[in-house]
Amino acid sequence: MASLHHKALDSISVSDIEALGIPASIALKLYKDVSEIINTHGPSSPQTWTLLSKRLLHPLLPFSFHQMMYYGCFKDFGPDPPAWSPDPEAAMLTNVGQFLERRGKELLGSTYKDPISSFSHFQEFSVSNPEVYWKTVLDEMSISFSVPPHCILSENTSRPGGQWLPGAYVNPAKTCLAVNCKRTLDDVVIRWRDEGNDDMPVSSMTLEELRSEFSCTCTQCFGFGQRICNCN
Repeated sequence: MASLHHKALDSISVSDIEALGIPASIALKLYKDVSEIINTHGPSSPQTWTLLSKRLLHPLLPFSFHQMMYYGCFKDFGPDPPAWSPDPEAAMLTNVGQFLERRGKELLGSTYKDPISSFSHFQEFSVSNPEVYWKTVLDEMSISFSVPPHCILSENTSRPGGQWLPGAYVNPAKTCLAVNCKRTLDDVVIRWRDEGNDDMPVSSMTLEELRSEFSCTCTQCFGFGQRICNCN
């Protein structure tokens, strides 16, 4: 494992950097820059590697220095350190990033740090605590059951992999058309472009418009209580 042959980031000296063929003045500046990043973010955090990549590493520096920084930062990570990590700010904007920012401490307790650092822990939690995890996800998605499930996952020998949400009934149309804490009548819920009109602007429809179209269709084409579709 390559990381075994490299020092941890906070153990690297100016002379170690010079030994890679880097001039003394540049080696000293690199050492000071690395030390500043370590003092702020620690020697092995995702933010540390992000800043090293953006501020220090460039093609004019020897590849051996890139390796020194990479394996030094991820020395204690394990056998498969990441080749790339998303930008922390971009990670916060993803669905899972926003979910963890809202519910991370609730699910993971004091071990929660941020969406990137805590993702592996969160993944383990989702597998070992399916009841808590899926109830939280369904709540986040504002899924409303007509009849709630008896449990999230029922182990059944007749059903390989178990049975999900046994006993539950849900009205998909009601869920799609409902206003909730994350969606208002003015929010765009559908975007599309007609086939053959690639040069035309993208069309959109708000929730209020969708509900109006849905109501007109039901009134003109179906009677009260008539089944429109069946989801299995």
